[in-house]
Amino acid sequence: MYFSVADIVIPIWLLLAWGGLVGFVFSTVGAAGGILASVGMISVFGIENPNLVKPMAQALTLVTPLIAVPLYMRQCRVVYSLAFLLGAGGVLGALLGSTLSVSFLSDMEVFKPVFAMLVFVIAGQLAWQLLRSSAESALLAKTMSAAETYERHVKSGGVSCDLGVKYRRVSLGRFYFRFGDEDFSFSPWLPFFSGMGIAVLSSALGVGGGFLLVPFMSIVMHLPMHIIAGTSALAIAIHSITSIANYMRLGISLDYPLLGILMTGVVAGSVIGPILSKYIPENGLRAFLCLVLVMIGLRYAGVF
Repeated sequence: MYFSVADIVIPIWLLLAWGGLVGFVFSTVGAAGGILASVGMISVFGIENPNLVKPMAQALTLVTPLIAVPLYMRQCRVVYSLAFLLGAGGVLGALLGSTLSVSFLSDMEVFKPVFAMLVFVIAGQLAWQLLRSSAESALLAKTMSAAETYERHVKSGGVSCDLGVKYRRVSLGRFYFRFGDEDFSFSPWLPFFSGMGIAVLSSALGVGGGFLLVPFMSIVMHLPMHIIAGTSALAIAIHSITSIANYMRLGISLDYPLLGILMTGVVAGSVIGPILSKYIPENGLRAFLCLVLVMIGLRYAGVF
């Protein structure tokens, strides 16, 4: 099938399959959806205009939160305060990143080696966290304990919300919540400014931002992966809408037929992802994300 705006000919089944992969990966681990979408459009489908790829990829990552977040909400696996703080900073970052990208980052190929190095760093951090002993860090031990308690409860037939996110108290300098019989807290300024910086980069490159948000919440904030996926998806939805709207304001046209077919596949993958993810072990989710990042880094580095 020929798509005039993108100027490509591509089988519909391939678009559906790739869209399904994007939706499944993003809804399962809360990351790499935008990266997979960009890689697909540039390297698999052959789109040569990076300014078309950027908002199209972000539009695809927007579909998954709209499908997956309500499912995570029903399972009590979203930390709303954290998501909105990340999103608030992300709105400012998305406006800046997309504006700079249209003006100065019109050739995506220039940024592939740098992007690959960043992805390898993140994958290395996740791999290190997987391999190190839990005795090295009380925070990591608490994270794994919460995840294992939640997994045992769900696998034994328990209701997800019984051990899901429950808010304790909020102060000017600290937010407190409980998950998996463990208490967690964070400063509101950390996610706000981190969300701003992540949105600048993700909007400039046309990706969702989960590839940075998920490691940030896992490695820096020491949160269980079971609540990271839904929380990051909600934050990404907020700044992705801002970024896409700004790209269109700046004169970028989308290929709507191509986007519609890809979105159909993304919807299917997004429905399956949250259903399966709660039965996958915490370390399995981390290892899967690490593998995805390594493969993408190799592709952007030109290894294959």
